[in-house]
Amino acid sequence: MTTAASTGTWFDNESPALRHCWHPVARASDLDDGGPMSVELLGEHWCVVRLGDELAGFADECPHRLSPLSAGAIVGDTIRCGYHGFRFRADGTCVEIPAVDASLPIPSRANCRPAGGVTERYGLIWLAPEEPLVPLPDVPEHDDPAFVPCPLPPSDWNAGAAQMADNFLDLGHLPFLHVGTFGEEDDKVVSDYSLERHGWSFHARHRHQTKALADSLHPEAGYHTVERENYFVFTPPHHVYLRITYFEENVVLTISFCHQPVNATTTRLYCTDYRNDIRDDADRTRAVEFQAAVAAEDKAMLQRMHRKGIPLDITAEYHSKADRITVEMRRVLGQLVEEAERVRVTSS
Repeated sequence: MTTAASTGTWFDNESPALRHCWHPVARASDLDDGGPMSVELLGEHWCVVRLGDELAGFADECPHRLSPLSAGAIVGDTIRCGYHGFRFRADGTCVEIPAVDASLPIPSRANCRPAGGVTERYGLIWLAPEEPLVPLPDVPEHDDPAFVPCPLPPSDWNAGAAQMADNFLDLGHLPFLHVGTFGEEDDKVVSDYSLERHGWSFHARHRHQTKALADSLHPEAGYHTVERENYFVFTPPHHVYLRITYFEENVVLTISFCHQPVNATTTRLYCTDYRNDIRDDADRTRAVEFQAAVAAEDKAMLQRMHRKGIPLDITAEYHSKADRITVEMRRVLGQLVEEAERVRVTSS
């Protein structure tokens, strides 16, 4: 059987399979002003809006003259186009065309195109252009009172979302790319680690030596090394959950890496740390500064890469034993491509 992973498929921000997945498109607080908001996802523009108690998402163009619905207004539990006043419910049904006799039936062609799914979780708005094949990721620390969320400002990278997920899962680059923050130069050999597949996701555990968390931001002042455990969960298409346990310091740092594939060359990163050692605003500020410094090291490298995707053909790159975790990501994405194609063929 020929699979997606054996046909030389490249997975990037334009991969059709991404239409069947959840993607973060905004912070929930971005909708606090009450108006509709335009977002870009996979090179398409969408309108997200709260209509009463319901969160809605539509293709950001009115079916009448293709004006942006995000330029409209909320009227009751509907959104009204700002150009000609067409009104739509949360499911996309057109309920009013002001220019014609209200007694006339409204044809289905006047309906706008709703998203396959839209929801709010982890302080983010998530949208799936078509019915999603994969569930949303799980971040248990978000609702755990023992952890304090430390969100970074959203950041646009000139990189593919799959490249970024690949980087955040990668174990071999830590003593090189991150030597300025937490990486330990002598920790080059990647020790063996566990890797288990669970449905669409996989889990991995890895222990290694790193700078102590307290020393990471200013290693030039001196540091000592400690053992830490990395626990990864990958949920396609691009979410990386990383729970880091610093045993000596009794600190648990969980990072949720959420990616919005904006267009072919741009991905917006929504990164949130959850830490059990935050006592006040000063601690939170230092946590954000540390994570931003680490992200800057990754971003500088990924933005220099000429390609903005990853090959799903396992033979297209060299892989060592240390790369089992990122090879597994390629296998998962290959299966996602296959399943999305099956859905396309079945529905056509």
